[in-house]
Amino acid sequence: MPETISLSEIKKVVALAKLSIPDIDLEQFFLEINDILSHFDKLNRLELKEVSPTSHISWSQPPSNPDEPREWMGGEELFSQAPAVIDQYFIVPKVVDKQEE
Repeated sequence: MPETISLSEIKKVVALAKLSIPDIDLEQFFLEINDILSHFDKLNRLELKEVSPTSHISWSQPPSNPDEPREWMGGEELFSQAPAVIDQYFIVPKVVDKQEE
């Protein structure tokens, strides 16, 4: 029997993550996540005893971007592009309240 997740469990995770998702989208997400879990169940049932493990990834072509050092833009230019900076620190919105742990 494949693993499933209930709609109430999805609603709980959405609340814990402080997401605002309409009920109609939650129902669609419920269907999609259970389809994904069903797919994993099918993968788990595959008979793979005769399949050799992959030991490395071989590239048919080298990566398109060479790994070469480049000149750093510097702090002033970097901070000038940030929405908010105080004393060379980026200011970002608060995401987690310590009281709700």
